Amino acid sequence: MSRRLLIFAVLALVAVALGIYLLHLKRTTAREAQLAAEQQASPTPTGAGPPEAVTLYVASDSDGTLRKTQVNVQLPAERSERDRAVLRTLMSQYLKPDSLHPIGAGAEIRQVYLIGEDTAIVDTNTAFAEAHPSGVLAEELTVASLVVTLNANDSKVARVKILVNGQERDTLAGHADLRRFYEAGNIGQVVKDMQ
Repeated sequence: MSRRLLIFAVLALVAVALGIYLLHLKRTTAREAQLAAEQQASPTPTGAGPPEAVTLYVASDSDGTLRKTQVNVQLPAERSERDRAVLRTLMSQYLKPDSLHPIGAGAEIRQVYLIGEDTAIVDTNTAFAEAHPSGVLAEELTVASLVVTLNANDSKVARVKILVNGQERDTLAGHADLRRFYEAGNIGQVVKDMQ
């Protein structure tokens, strides 16, 4: 009888030790994820010159609007790189822990390609679409925010197409149509009507 009690006590001790170890791993993983998100949320200067004022249209899920704000960012000289830096600055707003419009962790603007004077192709990474919260309003706010912010900082851009990992995709996360070009003027008018 005492042998069974001893075996039970050893097994209970092992179970408690494993539980403590798992709790430690969970906290360590959460801390590392938070540090990674904070690093991604703070954009690094991309240009060599002095900081310039950049206009962002930041989405707010609570009232379904885009809020105009300005931040100072160092921007590169080349036009498509400037556009990418502007959109990365916008994305950093959404990756903050207290964001009014959170998007999936790891979402990033990979590249902005300019076709002619008035068309921009925005290439996002897989996390942008795969981890984006699903819902008509959330998805449309994200798209509108990207298009209007890009147009506000590069007025020549009138049409925007969004790709995911260099590929066309049907929707962002099930609702916002990514097969089409978005006209900045149409979205801009809706934003003005909201204000």
